[in-house]
Amino acid sequence: MIDRGASDVRERTLWEDFHSCRHFGVREELLQLYEPFARSIAARMYRMRVDDSVSFDDYLQYAHVGLLEAVDRFDFNRDVAFSAFASSRIRGAVLNGLAKESEAAAQNRYWRSHVRDRVDSLRTAVAPDADRASLAQIATITMGLALGVLLEESRDSFEPADPNPNNNPYTANEVHQLGVAVKQLIVQLPEKERVVIAGHYLDHIAFQHLAVRLSVTKGRVAQLHAQGLLRLRAWLEQKPKLD
Repeated sequence: MIDRGASDVRERTLWEDFHSCRHFGVREELLQLYEPFARSIAARMYRMRVDDSVSFDDYLQYAHVGLLEAVDRFDFNRDVAFSAFASSRIRGAVLNGLAKESEAAAQNRYWRSHVRDRVDSLRTAVAPDADRASLAQIATITMGLALGVLLEESRDSFEPADPNPNNNPYTANEVHQLGVAVKQLIVQLPEKERVVIAGHYLDHIAFQHLAVRLSVTKGRVAQLHAQGLLRLRAWLEQKPKLD
């Protein structure tokens, strides 16, 4: 059963045309016809939001995704109104979109926390007074963070991240070799430093969880983290230049 409105005949004609030819233009007309309905659902859900982390435009975009899916799947020959058929799909699309937004926000918070812990540990070890840090101290902190990035991005087999033929393959291979060298040096670290560096960069374990594992404070983990990275940097400086 098709919804009754100002133009029932035109509405049914659109559905008949769409199901006979699946024409893009007819789909667009149906989407425009039901857009106010999707907007109303998005607006109702937006009013029930718990915070302002997701804009109404995003709610509306997710609602449009649900509307498109509903139009493509609706069988107008059944005794079901399109509004009844589409409402749950539109709401579901909005909820799915919000869930992905929440997951992305949680991941961003997770990585911001990781980076903040790393920076704080190195800054405390190298230049406790950040306002008076020398250029050399800042360079040391930066190098420590760069070593962490190398550890996270290193792989057992060499596969360039970007296949662009304009990129320098020798530079990419050198970066890969450096990452492998850093991973090999980890096993030579003192036990607790090794646990912190390998656990944090290779297994992505947060400082607070490493503290529980080692039965120490989070501050002590930060010290071990800084000591481990600085030790790795010193060892790398003593190694011969990579081929």
